Amino acid sequence: MTTKHNRIVIAVSILIAAAIPLLYKAGVKGNEINYKTFHQNAGWGYDIVVNGKTRIHQEYIPAIAQKKEFVTETEAEKAAQLVIYKLKNNKLPTLSLAEVEQICSAGDQ
Repeated sequence: MTTKHNRIVIAVSILIAAAIPLLYKAGVKGNEINYKTFHQNAGWGYDIVVNGKTRIHQEYIPAIAQKKEFVTETEAEKAAQLVIYKLKNNKLPTLSLAEVEQICSAGDQ
């Protein structure tokens, strides 16, 4: 009985995982996507705006353990631009630690 239940759970999980990219594709295609940066406390964050509505509000640098803001507006802009690129290319709008490190180290040069 448990084995049958596990198979059903696995099958449903696979179906949900397969549907996620389709939902992103349907939700982004043909939409106007922009970003806005904002200054807060000691740093910067960004919003991803789809058809005039804020869909992602990013106060802190993603993919790191601390709640730390982007040091410069340029870093926040580059992160937002990468998220938009991913959305427009049917990818999940997440940033990896390597991508964040590259964005943040580019400001040091």
